Amino acid sequence: MRCCAPLVTLLFAISWLGCSPQGAPEAVSSPASPSGPQAGSIEPVVEVTTARVRRGSILERVSAPGSLRARRESRIGAEVSGRIQQVFVNDGDRVAAGAPLFQIDRGPFEMALRQAVAVLDVARAERAQIEADLTRGNALRRSDIVAAEQLERMRTQVAVAKAHERQAAEGVALARHHLEQTLVGAPFGGSVAQRLVDEGTTALVQPQTIVIVLQETDVLEAEANIPESQLSVVRVGDAAFVYVEGLPQPIQTEVSGVSDTIDPQARTYRVQMIVPNPDHALKAGIFARIDIVPGAKRDVLLVPRAAVRSEEGVNRVIVVRDGRAEAVPVQLGVVSETEAEVLSGLEADGEVIVGTAAREIAPGMSVRVVEAPESPAS
Repeated sequence: MRCCAPLVTLLFAISWLGCSPQGAPEAVSSPASPSGPQAGSIEPVVEVTTARVRRGSILERVSAPGSLRARRESRIGAEVSGRIQQVFVNDGDRVAAGAPLFQIDRGPFEMALRQAVAVLDVARAERAQIEADLTRGNALRRSDIVAAEQLERMRTQVAVAKAHERQAAEGVALARHHLEQTLVGAPFGGSVAQRLVDEGTTALVQPQTIVIVLQETDVLEAEANIPESQLSVVRVGDAAFVYVEGLPQPIQTEVSGVSDTIDPQARTYRVQMIVPNPDHALKAGIFARIDIVPGAKRDVLLVPRAAVRSEEGVNRVIVVRDGRAEAVPVQLGVVSETEAEVLSGLEADGEVIVGTAAREIAPGMSVRVVEAPESPAS
């Protein structure tokens, strides 16, 4: 049995050598460190592609839901109280500026005007009589027949009579104005959105009876609420596109107004755009999607948007330093569909990891930079 021991040892050595396959992948040993792999351990190397940090221009498109509304809307009521005699328009009618909308019964106001004219006639007659008396008094005063005190009273009476005449004249003007107000016209050209009362209704001034709701529809106004995070982006004059369901092409316009007030609840601010509507195809109140294209920012630091990862409210990119992935916090400015403006954290001509690795690789992992595969020819 003693002679079999060398044979067993030889067979065991051959078996151990056979279990080591040739061509196994090369392992990378990292130096031992308190927090890293132990000496002699195998650490995988991840292949990554990178993109250069460059300077250039970036254009951001701001999208927001919105709606179209009438640029002007007036709730038109009676300026004098009275019975509505006739309403000249109906819902949907388009009217020119100054066109008659409704008529209040003129009868009581014509009567009031005649009374005011009569009061004015009396005041004029009284003033004329007192002036004539003053003229005779002056002549008698020269003959010392009329006392100076009496003559002074007559002058005062003339002044009072003239004041009464002016007051009566104002009464006539007011009565005529009220008569004119019985016919109510359109303050601007537009469409009748609502006719709220019919003939025979007694219109009041306080509280005012609203008869017609008139909207300006030749020109509408698109309105959108933009998040306050983009407060510095949108400016008056920026190009804008209004998308309305049913229209094959967007309506091109520009930003006409930017509110200075932030809604404290929604944390948004209001932006307006003028939308021409000469054929009245668009209706006030319709929903729209609005894209605003602010002016491009030039000569800014840019990285691919795919290189940015957001974690716990912090934006980071992954760079390669000494063969390892390292996360670098960055502050972003404008972000487009493909690129992001970097305000701080990087310098021009640096390299950042892109692709799947930019989202999934863990900082500290060993990496090797390879060229990005070429896109197949289309």
